Amino acid sequence: MKGKQDSICLTYLHNFLPVDLEIVSWSPTLIIYRNLLTPRQTSEFLKFIEKRDLTIQKTTDYGTSKETTHRRANGSFIDHGENEITSEVHKKVTKRIPALNFQSAELFSALSYIPGGHYAVHYDYLSYRSDKEHDWWMNMMRNRIGTLIFVIKTAEKGGGTVFPSIGTTIKIDEGDAFFWFNAQADESQEMLSDHGGCPIYSGRKVIATLWIRAKDQPVIPMAASGSPIDASWMIPSFSTAFRRDQKSQTPIEH
Repeated sequence: MKGKQDSICLTYLHNFLPVDLEIVSWSPTLIIYRNLLTPRQTSEFLKFIEKRDLTIQKTTDYGTSKETTHRRANGSFIDHGENEITSEVHKKVTKRIPALNFQSAELFSALSYIPGGHYAVHYDYLSYRSDKEHDWWMNMMRNRIGTLIFVIKTAEKGGGTVFPSIGTTIKIDEGDAFFWFNAQADESQEMLSDHGGCPIYSGRKVIATLWIRAKDQPVIPMAASGSPIDASWMIPSFSTAFRRDQKSQTPIEH
């Protein structure tokens, strides 16, 4: 059984560290990581972002960036090791979420949404008309296989993230994060990963995104092609017990 109706909450231990998560959808994967950042880490990350020179963000269409009405937000890109808090957060997710290789992640994309801010339904998977349009990231690290979003500050009203094909809207607390796959194991586009940022009606929403590229991702050699990557691959006790010379839609039955 799969889907949003089968969502569960669980805790796993990795490197003696507890990780609390809620699996909203098994297939396609949609996971909430509860309290992934401590209040101190959330506060320091917010203070660091607020000191940045945030600019109007653009959208990408066939490799070309441009300003559109599809997204209204200000933001900035931040190196993983730019200061103590960004380095701490990057190291933390590397230790807590071993199913993903965060060395293949893009820079942090920090976004601030004020009232009226939104992002129309879209895909994070990048499409190009030809290989000539590929940038360094695409040539060296391949496409965006997954997205991890940290919630740094929540709006007073509005600001959820809607997933139309899954049939749910994510509205979570500061310090939480959520993850989904943008691609299947054969690196083709996951057509059920469409999502959008709901309008802000009051207050301000601040998030930090890590787009995770496909290069050297441990799930790719194991998960079966032709179907969504199942959320069970994100649970270490399940995925590490699976024989890597085999391919399967999921390492467990659920």
